[in-house]
Amino acid sequence: LDNEINAYECSCKPGFTGKLCETKIDFCKNVTCYFGGECVNLEGDEVGYACKCKVGFSGNHCEKVEICKIAGCVHGNCTYELFCDGEYHYRCECDEGFEGNDCSTDIEPCLMNPCKNGATCIVYDYGLYVDHHCQCPNGYIGESCEIKINSCKEIMCLHDGECRVRSDGGYICDCPDGYMGKNCEFKHPCPGKFCTEQISSCLYPDTVDDSQCTLCPIGYVGYNCETEIDGCLKVECLNGGTCFSTGLNTFHCNCPKGFYGKYCEKNDLCLGVNCGTGYCSYTPDGGYECICHDGPCLGDNICFGTVCPNDTVCIGDLDYHACYRKPGHDRIKRKPNGK
Repeated sequence: LDNEINAYECSCKPGFTGKLCETKIDFCKNVTCYFGGECVNLEGDEVGYACKCKVGFSGNHCEKVEICKIAGCVHGNCTYELFCDGEYHYRCECDEGFEGNDCSTDIEPCLMNPCKNGATCIVYDYGLYVDHHCQCPNGYIGESCEIKINSCKEIMCLHDGECRVRSDGGYICDCPDGYMGKNCEFKHPCPGKFCTEQISSCLYPDTVDDSQCTLCPIGYVGYNCETEIDGCLKVECLNGGTCFSTGLNTFHCNCPKGFYGKYCEKNDLCLGVNCGTGYCSYTPDGGYECICHDGPCLGDNICFGTVCPNDTVCIGDLDYHACYRKPGHDRIKRKPNGK
């Protein structure tokens, strides 16, 4: 009879086990949820387990790294890496012209010096974003003016002239004897002569054998000496000096009293200084002094025979004398009397 009583078997509902279905199955016992995910046993009618993933991860076991989906890099690309703390961290690599953790902040584009070869950077504010444009100098093209133009590829120098590219991107045609002009297109009126466009004119241009050169008057250039030049056009004479043109790119600065040099840039302190019977001498500190000639300065006044300028005063004793500048008497060196 006992054997008949024990001869039964319970058919358990999903999620339970045991002879009497008294034990709830722990489905998470041998499950690993990655990257800090948490395994939970399902409740109610659902049977099994689920991995509850941290933000930025997904998958049945949180094995998929999707941290960049929450990064929100507005103007840039998201990258991530595993740190020593076992956590994944992301960062935004911003596009050119943007900054910030999410690359949402505009950078003044011209501050990054995007334009090359002396080009001018111009900013355009479109409201939603800021952009720039590079205004290229002559001889350069490209978004950043990085491409140098080879002008000679599109230029033909006539009559076997040779083309050379200038530093600014332009060109020069080196013409053979007998030709002139930007592209060597004109026949030289005085072939074989030393007439130049800058300093001379050609007489009798229609008779090659009898043509001759004549120099233009000072201040004029051109084949007919028709162009007047000014050597003072780009010259500034300093300290009140006056510029006079003396020819092609030559000039002379007429300096006021006390100054000299090509541009009147040098100061001659001794110019116009009256030292009486003595003489003016420069001092190491950039000033000047009046010094007596050999022989003592005799008389009741130890400075007898020495006439100092208006801004100096003579001071001396039985052994030395000198003219000191006012105020403060900043004279350094003294002159021995009678030596």
